Amino acid sequence: MKQSTDTEKQELEAKIEEEQERQQELRVKYPNLPEDSKEASAVTTFTSSYIWKYGFLAFILCLLAFNVFIFLKWQNFGYKEYIVPMVTLMLLFNHIAYYLTTKGWKSVLMKTVASMWIVLVFAYMFWVLV
Repeated sequence: MKQSTDTEKQELEAKIEEEQERQQELRVKYPNLPEDSKEASAVTTFTSSYIWKYGFLAFILCLLAFNVFIFLKWQNFGYKEYIVPMVTLMLLFNHIAYYLTTKGWKSVLMKTVASMWIVLVFAYMFWVLV
């Protein structure tokens, strides 16, 4: 283990003091902050990840429900009108594969389904639009 010199110790102490001053300024500015910085980052990460994970899932499901409603209301769709529900399903499969299933055989299965669906959607789009 390397021995620290007096200069390095003084620099380290100065950095620690600066960090403590910064923490104090933040406490004055935001009094409801958690005491531990790890706890604060964990709360922020937990909240933002759940908002992204389930908020975007709810948005995709609402979009899919709207697409099904439109499909049932006007059933005389042409080939081009099927692209929007297929893209919505592609978003749903990818979101489930990469944000909701993260380990094990379910993850592998969902990533395979999502990849196959992407290929299918792009092949369909190429077939319809060209």
